[in-house]
Amino acid sequence: MADGTRRARLVKQMEEGFVPEYDAANLPPPEKRSAYALEHIAFRMDRIDRKLEQLISALATLKT
Repeated sequence: MADGTRRARLVKQMEEGFVPEYDAANLPPPEKRSAYALEHIAFRMDRIDRKLEQLISALATLKT
């Protein structure tokens, strides 16, 4: 159950705009910032991929 709750929280955070939770005076190491940005990009790309698959399926049903 904790994993489901954690996953729901992470999905909600990713669905929001990419806004790092740190300021210039308290920056994490570049590796962590890069990893966070890459996770966000991967999440968005997955969402785009799913939407494209839905669109392709819808177009395929219209064609037949």
